[in-house]
Amino acid sequence: MTLQIRSNTALDLWPRDQIHAGQYSQQIAATRKQALQPHISEVIRSKYAKHSQNKATSLEEKLYDVRALCKIRTASVAMYLTSEWRSRFFSQLDNLLDAENWEEEDTPIIEASFNTFLRMIMLMWPVRRPGLGATSEGNIIAAWTVDRDRLTIECLPGDKVRWVVSWHVEGMQERAAGDVSLTRLLAVLSPYDPKRWFIDAA
Repeated sequence: MTLQIRSNTALDLWPRDQIHAGQYSQQIAATRKQALQPHISEVIRSKYAKHSQNKATSLEEKLYDVRALCKIRTASVAMYLTSEWRSRFFSQLDNLLDAENWEEEDTPIIEASFNTFLRMIMLMWPVRRPGLGATSEGNIIAAWTVDRDRLTIECLPGDKVRWVVSWHVEGMQERAAGDVSLTRLLAVLSPYDPKRWFIDAA
């Protein structure tokens, strides 16, 4: 199953001149530290684990619980995002986890993948909100599109990502891809102008 990735919208997640200094610096540091911790609602996690072992549980119920788990995880850092970004992101999750887009054999988004996604957002602080998708194995996908060019990142468990860049240079399409640890992502993407994907407005 392939889910359509919705186009991104330019949104200001944080005043750029306040990211490294000023009254918000300690809050941002605390937020990133919190995002890197494995805290999550034990009630939701336990319920989802039971669903995974219970074949009688409907796909719709599983997706409902996964949606709740993702929103609770996001809520731990949501106060540092704009209300518009937060609202649209939750709407994206609702659309992504709509049962009509899934097959019974598909695996709903797994917690370890979503944790990697959320840590990626907190580490990069992108101005531009990515489109969302998912693999049938339960990994969440983030995609940024600029004209005919696209950067796609599959968030794997354990703070690892799989990235694919497709862009056009002098009328020719070029592609590059690789697997890398989350902390190395920006360095690996440096030849492909990260600012173009994460900061410049669409």
